Amino acid sequence: MISVMRFLRILSLFILFLAPAITATSVETERYVSPQGNNSWPGTKAKPWKSLEYAFSQIMAGEGDVRLVLLDGNYYPENALSLQGIRGRSISIEAAPGASPVIRGDRKITGFRKNGQLLEADLTRSGVQDLGGACQKGNLVDLYWKGIRQSIASYPDSGFLIASDALGETRLDDVGHKEGVFKYDDDLISSWADEKDAWIYGYFRWDWRDDYGKIVSIDTSEKTITLSEPWHNYGYRSGFKFRGVNLLCALDSPGEYYIDREKGKLYWFPPEGYVKGDEVSLSVFNSDAMMEVSDCEGVTIKGLTFAGGRANAVSVIASRDVLLDRIKVSRFGGDALHVSSSENVTIESCRFETLGHTGMNLSGGDRRTLRHSGYLVNNTIVKDISLFRHTYEPALIFQGCGLTVSHCEFSGSSSSAMRIEGNDTVIEYCHFHDLVKESDDQGALDMFYNYGYRGNVIRFNLWENIRGGSIHGSAGVRLDDMISGQYIYGNIFRNVGGVHFGAVQIHGGKDNLVENNLIYDCNFGVSFSPWGQSRWDEALEREEVQKKIHGEVDIESSLYKERYPELNGDIHANVDRNIVRNNLIVGCRRMFYDDKGQNYLQNNHGISIGEDPVTESLEYYLLPEVLAKYGLKPIPFKEIGPKSE
Repeated sequence: MISVMRFLRILSLFILFLAPAITATSVETERYVSPQGNNSWPGTKAKPWKSLEYAFSQIMAGEGDVRLVLLDGNYYPENALSLQGIRGRSISIEAAPGASPVIRGDRKITGFRKNGQLLEADLTRSGVQDLGGACQKGNLVDLYWKGIRQSIASYPDSGFLIASDALGETRLDDVGHKEGVFKYDDDLISSWADEKDAWIYGYFRWDWRDDYGKIVSIDTSEKTITLSEPWHNYGYRSGFKFRGVNLLCALDSPGEYYIDREKGKLYWFPPEGYVKGDEVSLSVFNSDAMMEVSDCEGVTIKGLTFAGGRANAVSVIASRDVLLDRIKVSRFGGDALHVSSSENVTIESCRFETLGHTGMNLSGGDRRTLRHSGYLVNNTIVKDISLFRHTYEPALIFQGCGLTVSHCEFSGSSSSAMRIEGNDTVIEYCHFHDLVKESDDQGALDMFYNYGYRGNVIRFNLWENIRGGSIHGSAGVRLDDMISGQYIYGNIFRNVGGVHFGAVQIHGGKDNLVENNLIYDCNFGVSFSPWGQSRWDEALEREEVQKKIHGEVDIESSLYKERYPELNGDIHANVDRNIVRNNLIVGCRRMFYDDKGQNYLQNNHGISIGEDPVTESLEYYLLPEVLAKYGLKPIPFKEIGPKSE
C-alpha cells in the first residue's frame, strides 16, 4: 500500500506539472491600438497597433483571452469591425482608463467657398465618393455642424402642406387611392418641377404612419404631382399632410443643405454662430453595422463611442454572455443597436441619441416554449430618435420572450418610445417623457394586435409630457387591438393623454389590470375603445389571428395555461372587461373615457376632476401617508430613472 507521504508527494508533483497549462489558459493577453500607432508594431501599450480592422483580425486569428484597449483619439474604419465564431475564450474591447475613443463614420468637409448666403464644397475633394441617397434608408447621408444635425432643404421648413384631391386610378376603399397621384393648391410647389431629385414626406393616409415618395413629374398647368413606385402601402387620401424634401429651390433657411449628386457638390446655409474653421462633417460609413459580434460568447464592449454612420452602429447576432457597458452612439442614420437570436446580453449604462430610426432593436427568447432571452437593459438613456422615419421607430423594440428594462430614460420622439411584441417583459423604474409629439393613435409604450402577448409587467415608471395626437390621440401606455392580460402597476402619469386617449388607453383588449397608479393632470385617467362581442368573435376567426395564437404559440397548451391562468377561461367570454382598481386620479378632465360598463372599476379616487383646479402638487400626492389615505401602496418615485455613476 502506498504511504500517505508518498501520495502527497506524487500529488504535489502532479499539480506542479499541470500548473503551466492552467496558467496559460487563464492569462489574458492585453493589446493596444491608437490612431498614432503602427500595424507593424507588436500592439503593446508603448507600441500600439494603428487600425481597428487590423486589431480585430489579430483577435480572430489568435488564441486565448484578449483585452483590446483603445487609446484616445478618433478611429475611422473603412470596413465593419467583426468578431465571429469566438467561443471558449473571453474577449474585451474597451477604452483605456480615462480615455474617450471615438469610432467615427463621418468625414470632415473642407474647402468651402462663399456662394451668396450659402457655402459650397466639392465633396470628392473631401474624399466622399458614395453620395448615398436623399431619402434612402441604410445609406442615408446626414450633415453635421459641430455635431448638430442639419436639415435637408425642404418646404415648408416645419409643419405640413395639405394635398388637394387624390387622383389614383385604383380605389382601395371610399377614401383611399392606390397610386400616388394628387393635386396641390400652393403655387410655390410648381417651382419644384425642375428639381433633379425631389421627394415628398408626409402622412399619406393615416396620421399614425409616415412615408417618403419620390416625385416623378409635376404638371404645373393641372397642378398635379405624380409619385414613383413603390407607393405608400396604405394608399393616398384627399387632404393628406406632406412637405417637399430635397429641394434646391427651397434652400433658404439657416441649417439647411442640399447635395447635387450629379456634380458632387454640397450647398449649405450655415446656421447663426458658424465660424470659418468649425467642424462640418458628412456621414459616409454605410455597412449594415459598424461593429458586429456574431456567433460568439463571452464578449465585452466597454466605454466606446460610435458616431456619424449612415446605417447602424452595433450588432449582436447568435451570441451569448455579451456585455455592452457605457457605450455611446450618436448621429447615425439607422439604429444604435441590434441584438438577435442571442442569450444573456446586458446593455448597461449606455447612451444612444440623434438617430434616424430606432435606438435598440432586440429579439430573443422563445415565445412558444417561454424560454427567456436573458436580455437586460439597465441605466440607459435614449433620446432624439426617429429623426428620418417618424413612426414605428421607437427607442426600444423587443420581439420575443424575457426582457427586463430598468432605470432607463426615453425621450424626444415624434411617436412611441417602446414597442413590446412578446411575453414576460418587465419595464420598471423608467422615465418616459416628451414623446408622441407628431403622430397619432400611439402610446409612449405601444403594444398591438396579438392576444398571445402575455406576462408583461409595467411598473414604477414615470410618464410625462405626452400630449400629441390629431384624430385619436396619444397615451402613456397603449394596449391596442386585442392586447390582453397586461399588468400596469405603481406608475406615475403627469400631463399625459391627448384627444380621446387617457394616461392608459385600452383598445379592444380584456383582462388587463391597471392598479395602484397615480394619474395627475392628464387628459383622462383610463380611456377605452371597446370592441363589442361581434367584432371580438369575428377577429378571432381571422387567419392572421389564428396563426398568432395557435401557430406562433399555442395559448391552449398546458404551458401557457399554467403560466397565464386567465387563459383557462372561455376566450369568447368577458369581452372588453378590464380591472381598474385602487388608482388615484387627480386633475383630469374625466376619470374614465368611453367605459361601457363592462370594466371592473373598483376603489378609484378622483380629485379635482373636470374644471376644478388642482390645488396640491404631484409630490404631495406621492407622500406615502397621502397614498395610504386613498388605499394606495407607496410608489418609489425617487428610485425612477437612470442612476448616476
